[in-house]
Amino acid sequence: MRVVCPPNFVREALAQEGPVRDGLSKMLRIASDLSFADLLKHQGVHLEKLTGKTDPVTKKPLYSLRATRAARVIALVDGDTLVLLTVVSDHDKAYK
Repeated sequence: MRVVCPPNFVREALAQEGPVRDGLSKMLRIASDLSFADLLKHQGVHLEKLTGKTDPVTKKPLYSLRATRAARVIALVDGDTLVLLTVVSDHDKAYK
């Protein structure tokens, strides 16, 4: 799957602590090597659609990907492209 990291996502990712940055790097490698269907089944990245959550601009559904045990990435899927939007370092806050 093609992965897009907008500049604001890159800045946010670089501001994270070392373990989160490492997890983000690994998640990016995995996501770029797999299809959307494979990402949905992947036990490590654990791509999941966020129930009732949509991007305010595009109205596309939002997804969560696991970067570390606690950190999640919020993203949207646009065709065959995964657009990374934000890093949430607290697991529980990623779902609110």
